[in-house]
Amino acid sequence: MSRLKQFLIATLAALALAAGARLAVEHYGAARFEAGRADAIAERAAADALAVLTRTQENGVKAAQQALDNLTITEKKHEELQPVRERIVTQRVYVGAALCGDRPAAATEAEGAGRGDDADSPGRLVRQDAERDIVALKLAVEEDLATGRACQAFVRDNGLTP
Repeated sequence: MSRLKQFLIATLAALALAAGARLAVEHYGAARFEAGRADAIAERAAADALAVLTRTQENGVKAAQQALDNLTITEKKHEELQPVRERIVTQRVYVGAALCGDRPAAATEAEGAGRGDDADSPGRLVRQDAERDIVALKLAVEEDLATGRACQAFVRDNGLTP
């Protein structure tokens, strides 16, 4: 064999060896990259699971505290509202200055005693349906006011004001 053929064969062998080495290095690098990537993914998944568990526990504690706060506010509101409810429900509603304001009733024309639009005396009761609606309105207003006062007291008592 000539020296040229030996040189060509050696060169081809060296190229084949270099190509094989390159493929081996690429395969090794890819395998290491994938292993590192899989480790990073597993590490991130574990950290995420721990964060979710921690947040769930914190949310449970906060929800329990909020439920307790809500119960406290509601109890204070009901304590304040009970005597007001009793007073509103037990008192009858009369036509007169208390219902119509401080204005006197409008003057009526002089007609027979059978008319229903005569001046109202201060002792006359209002109709049942009107009284029911007035009492319901009074209760709703007092309940809203009591709720507001209870919430303000909670905010003030817990130092939530600036």
